[in-house]
Amino acid sequence: MSPNNLSVHCGAVRTVEDVVAALGAIRDQAAEDLRAPEIDGISCFTRLYTTITENILGTLNGSHPTRSFDDNAFLARLDVEFARRYLDAIVAHERDDDSVPGCWKVLFDRRRDQGVRHVNFAACGVNAHVNFDLTFALLATWEDFPPTVGRRADYDRVNDIFAEEMDDLREDFQAFLAGTRDGGLLDRLGNAMSDLLVRQTRGQAWEAAERVWEHRGDDEAYRQALATETERLDDAAHALGRMILEAPGLP
Repeated sequence: MSPNNLSVHCGAVRTVEDVVAALGAIRDQAAEDLRAPEIDGISCFTRLYTTITENILGTLNGSHPTRSFDDNAFLARLDVEFARRYLDAIVAHERDDDSVPGCWKVLFDRRRDQGVRHVNFAACGVNAHVNFDLTFALLATWEDFPPTVGRRADYDRVNDIFAEEMDDLREDFQAFLAGTRDGGLLDRLGNAMSDLLVRQTRGQAWEAAERVWEHRGDDEAYRQALATETERLDDAAHALGRMILEAPGLP
């Protein structure tokens, strides 16, 4: 398969199991396409994304020893809606479609840039997916699972998954301070910085979705709010993505 044929893995996903399978296939194909060059931005991000999604699936299936969600149906639907936006972006990119969000285009266009580190590619993907896609995945999910205090609590529990995986992920991607003594002050500081960033950005995504959702029931106002947030979030994530790819050190 060519590097531009990842979309064969982006068919309809209906379950979290489907998401894990699709992400794993994209991660592996992108990595296999490498040979030379050695780094691929899609593979870097998808490797991280697969790890987190596998952990979410384990929690939904009840295999995690301590963590569970109160509303599995809500979390499963959100996971699928979230993944669909990444998969749709890959398909649009391979079709050379103008619908690719700018925040994804900056990563896709530079996926083979050997001057970009693994951690920068991964962070750029997280930026596009969380700072842009997540808001609209929430809105799609809320159509059948409206926001409640309990669902917000489940949503925030996903932050704990990132926190549990943070040390291994940072070492895997050779992030800033990851090479310091494991469990030492600097190592713990790097983990804490990354954890805080995840919690803050995921919280902002929920708040952006709420700004649109408050117009629910007024179709015109809802469409306008949706268009405003789409443009605002993509512009911000696009600009941040460009900076992330050039950043010398990331937490």
